[in-house]
Amino acid sequence: RGGEHVHFRGWPLLAQWEYALNARAWTQVVSSGGCLPYQRDGHSLVPLGNRLALFGGCDDVTGSYDPVLRCFDLQQRRWSGLAVGGEHPRARLGHAAV
Repeated sequence: RGGEHVHFRGWPLLAQWEYALNARAWTQVVSSGGCLPYQRDGHSLVPLGNRLALFGGCDDVTGSYDPVLRCFDLQQRRWSGLAVGGEHPRARLGHAAV
């Protein structure tokens, strides 16, 4: 959508929002399903082509850390898990990614 938006998802609500810079307005994003991430805190979310990559964070209900790398496709509006082979970082909280 013109590359001019910001997504937010996380604590305290299991909701995802999009901010259109040109319109200066927020709208709630309706995902078509897939591998939906749970409510979390302390995760990283970075752009990866036409997707957003989500890693880490802590489940606010159970206190468990999430080791799964998930992606949100900005065009299809769908979450999916991203298969990762070999060694990878352990689940973490409060980290940064670029």
